[in-house]
Amino acid sequence: MENQQRLEIIKKVDAGAIFNEYGIFFKIDDIKVIYDTKEKKFFVSEEFFGKIPHIMKNGQICLYGNWQLYLNEFVEENSLESIVSTYIPWLFRLPLDLKLLEFLFEIEFYIKDFLGYKVEEKDLTSTPIYKSVKIENVSQLWELIYDMEQHLTYKVYISGHEDYAIFLQKNGKKIIYERDRYKKARQRVTGGKCDNLSGKTMFIGVGSVNSYIIKYCLANGLKEIVLVDYDKYTVDNAFRFAFPYKGNRKIYAVKEFCKNLKEIKLEFIHQKITAKSDGKILKNCGRIIVSVDNFMSWLEIATFLEKNCTEDVEIIFAAINNFGENAKFFKTTLNGLNNKVIDFLFKSKVKERRELIGNGCGKSIAVYDEEILIKLAKRIVKSIVENESGEEIVYVEI
Repeated sequence: MENQQRLEIIKKVDAGAIFNEYGIFFKIDDIKVIYDTKEKKFFVSEEFFGKIPHIMKNGQICLYGNWQLYLNEFVEENSLESIVSTYIPWLFRLPLDLKLLEFLFEIEFYIKDFLGYKVEEKDLTSTPIYKSVKIENVSQLWELIYDMEQHLTYKVYISGHEDYAIFLQKNGKKIIYERDRYKKARQRVTGGKCDNLSGKTMFIGVGSVNSYIIKYCLANGLKEIVLVDYDKYTVDNAFRFAFPYKGNRKIYAVKEFCKNLKEIKLEFIHQKITAKSDGKILKNCGRIIVSVDNFMSWLEIATFLEKNCTEDVEIIFAAINNFGENAKFFKTTLNGLNNKVIDFLFKSKVKERRELIGNGCGKSIAVYDEEILIKLAKRIVKSIVENESGEEIVYVEI
């Protein structure tokens, strides 16, 4: 890639960008940035180390911690524009609370390279006595670590983000830390608070649609799950299933995934639900999410729920169009459930034909990838978290 091409790309962000023997110089929000065209790396002043996340000692801009942004010749043209127009502006404009969160998420890197301590990760939360400290700004975080009393455990948190507290302890020239990596990982998906969902939720059918909904529910803090499915996980499911683990049954694939998570309570029911199934399986379930793969199963389950649910149970039916045009769901109560499900099965945005829907895992001929599955899952979780009312069918399109 020629330097003139690089300059033209960067000029889309800063018309005053210039090129010289050292690289391309430009500004974002009055912060001077240089793109080293030989090393293909980005640099700002070293003074931003420890003030803006993802910046190294020498001023190099990274993806996280000390993970370097390096554009090789095969990706440079596409990546250069997105980095200067999206990533770097995002980094510089992070609100203070998110800036602090990023520092907490990468605390071991800054303890070592910014503050000069040795660092070790181990269990601190079992300590019965600790001192809670709320952090208001970045400099306060570093001052706290520097001034911590020896061998006293500190719980450090940010106002509005108490879920992501870390525990710190000073031991001589070493800082010991403990961070809930599970919550950190979930925050990367939810983009905010990750304890939004509570209550016991039953998933009837664990095909591709419900597999993605389960995953996003887990990311949002759901801890009690009942899985109802009698089907096996096969190679047919491999590319439209959120839990790519081998096992005799799909529900065991979910179980395998949940081994990595804390405090998840799973119940398994290996059966096909019919109108005559035992209603005892619904005990204590406050929410039921249904996605199955054939017409009669939808109706059998609707009849089963009408006979056995109580009025306060939240019921969601979710499906995907077999032609890949859209996914849809509706949230309802028991009143007239069978008729609502029939309407859900037949109603289509494509007026000239009946819509074919299913759970989209292995048996359908639907043509789509995980983009629509993720959008559907996120939209359903949003409707639960925000307690949306109404029984209209919600369509989710690519």
